[in-house]
Amino acid sequence: MSEQHELPYAIRRWTFDRFLIIELHGEIDILVAAANSDLLAGQDLDRQPDVVVDLTAVTFIDCSGLGVLCQLANRLRRRGRLLRLVVADSFTLKLLRATRLTEVFLIHDSLSAALSHSDGAAEVPAS
Repeated sequence: MSEQHELPYAIRRWTFDRFLIIELHGEIDILVAAANSDLLAGQDLDRQPDVVVDLTAVTFIDCSGLGVLCQLANRLRRRGRLLRLVVADSFTLKLLRATRLTEVFLIHDSLSAALSHSDGAAEVPAS
């Protein structure tokens, strides 16, 4: 008899209008980041002009998870595009502030706010 283990995370990707939305759920740690960095940086990044990563269902994120988000932001920045994060959790927001990543990402408190906000390429934060 085989045991079924529920994964401590999930990743869902979908498009809406001009946005590629990547929803992360659960714990995003070094094992998840290493196993899924290709999924987060898939080829459809080149087809969608705007990318939103929704972290509202993330229960834990470590520096390796933040590193994958930084790699994604850098890839988009090289193309003159921005990475928007949806962050509703105070711990995750404190972590982004402590690491000064609030200067790298556009941060919104809801998915609807991220989808309704439009930014020009001239607003891309300096690297």
